[in-house]
Amino acid sequence: MNTKSLIKLALSIIMVAIVFRSVDVDNLKATFLAMSPWAVLLVVVGYTSGQLLSSVKWWTIARSGGITTPYPAALKAYFIGMFLNCFSLGMLGGDAARGILVAQGQPKKTEGLASVVADRIHGLIVLSCIALATSAIMGRDRVSPDLIQLLLVLVVGCTAGWFIGPWLLPHLPFMKTTRIGFKLQQVMAIFPRDPKTLIIITSLSIVFHLVQISLHAVMAAGMGIEISFTTLLLVIPFVNIVCSLPISWNGLGVREKAYTYFLATAPAIVSYEQAVAFGAIWLLAVTVSSAIGGIVAMMSEDLRSLKAGRATPQVPPST
Repeated sequence: MNTKSLIKLALSIIMVAIVFRSVDVDNLKATFLAMSPWAVLLVVVGYTSGQLLSSVKWWTIARSGGITTPYPAALKAYFIGMFLNCFSLGMLGGDAARGILVAQGQPKKTEGLASVVADRIHGLIVLSCIALATSAIMGRDRVSPDLIQLLLVLVVGCTAGWFIGPWLLPHLPFMKTTRIGFKLQQVMAIFPRDPKTLIIITSLSIVFHLVQISLHAVMAAGMGIEISFTTLLLVIPFVNIVCSLPISWNGLGVREKAYTYFLATAPAIVSYEQAVAFGAIWLLAVTVSSAIGGIVAMMSEDLRSLKAGRATPQVPPST
């Protein structure tokens, strides 16, 4: 395990320790025992199914950038990337791995990596817009105005960069004369801007995030908790955004702290123990889903080629 992974694991342990200082162990045990196993199973299956939607969206972005990899190969790369993100092997980040694998056999390694960046940024924009729309229509009782404003700035900045970047970059003096300028143009070219592709990937992203938010309603019902779907539409995007930051192992500790901050503080909707249980179920779903990538990796040569450094796409010989 590399230094970065050790730091992330250490931060996760620290965050978990902080959370558990506010938890009654007996109540936590009772919360787990009272949990509906069917609700847990539904969350795991639902989370894994949602990843299929997400993989289609990413594949669509890659195709729009000229990467012609068929969907089954892209799906395999997606789950291998999930496996590496979850069970860090200290050789390649999962996002980098799937970007390399989706372009394997094509001279489009930069575009493959850029497709993952575009996928992440687009998902962040859509998730943020769900929270912003909910706060504008239904109110923001559980989220401070500062966080809403920060989210708005984030959306405006990312959206502006998405559409204005390709127009602005060619006007910069170093763009046509340096290697980094050429690479930046390759990266920006992968970000889809045609209406048809944007409608497709945005629709897929909305459904994907609504599925993830709905799974939190399933978890709540499995614990006998009443949480309005409006509250989940507002709060869960913030939880997911915070947990997507690469500062802990699979969001461990950070996710539980976010649940307690948004849901277990006055006026509390859940107890600290239930907030921790939320995090445990979600971690289980992520781990099981990511393990599928491990099975796929063991059945293929992709993981071995990544370890050996042979996954770099080869440029076909000129004719």
